[in-house]
Amino acid sequence: MSGSPAFIVLAWGVLWAATAQAAAQEASGSGAMVRRIDVQAGTLATPPEVRISPGQSTIVFFDARIRPEQLVLEGRERFQRFGVTEDHLVLVPSPTFREGERLRLEVPFHDGAAPERAALVLVVDAARAERQVELYRHARSAASYRQEVEELRAGMLRLERQVQQLQRSRPGECSREALVADVRDEDLLLHQNWVPRKVKGDFVVRRTSYIRMSARWAALRLTLLSAGPGKDWTAAGAALTDGQGRRLKTLSPWQEGPVDATGVHPVVIVIEEPEGEPQSGYSLELWDEGRKRTLKLEGLQVQ
Repeated sequence: MSGSPAFIVLAWGVLWAATAQAAAQEASGSGAMVRRIDVQAGTLATPPEVRISPGQSTIVFFDARIRPEQLVLEGRERFQRFGVTEDHLVLVPSPTFREGERLRLEVPFHDGAAPERAALVLVVDAARAERQVELYRHARSAASYRQEVEELRAGMLRLERQVQQLQRSRPGECSREALVADVRDEDLLLHQNWVPRKVKGDFVVRRTSYIRMSARWAALRLTLLSAGPGKDWTAAGAALTDGQGRRLKTLSPWQEGPVDATGVHPVVIVIEEPEGEPQSGYSLELWDEGRKRTLKLEGLQVQ
């Protein structure tokens, strides 16, 4: 028997409303959904929270073996039921817990890889218990973790050496040799390649690098080839101006040896109190004693 169109529409509306209400209850109810938590080495974030309710069970599954005898749980004696194995944990809080009470749970893993343990915060919430939680551990080998620590330690030692070199400089003065000690090989530091729009002088500019050493110091490192008369050339002075024509404070150029046809001795110009992020339009002029031979790079910009 077929019903009237109005009856069918009404029945469909009631069915849709009931289905939507059931879905909403499942999504916002007392933990019907399975919660996934991922932990990995090196994270400094606040431990994730898991909601528990008095009289209701919360089960935490682990994808890696844990050490049950070393598990730490605040208020453990107040739980109505507590069970733990190497791969899961069962908790049933007693009515003695207050609403909003927070309990720290620490779980040590068995194999010694990083991370060695996971931490959770259990929050008492009578209305919204999370009934099933799955904790996944993204482990790193101890060797991999030690390698990263060694790399960070090497970087810190290099920065400490730079600070010590600056501190040894007398007030009002600064040793160029101390500042450029770690600039000779820019591959060891973060740097930017600058490209000139125009070059004036009897030189071939193979490379120009901008290296930021600290908030107070930066440096330009130029690899040059002498292409004009005379085999050797040594820079005696330098002038660096920005796109608005303002001159930046620089120390005298530094070289291990004169510029020749091989380009093995770079020229380093230390910049004192550099501006913020480098912009385009810088100009650099270098000259030797008596300004017999000069070099000018115009329109320097980040490559």
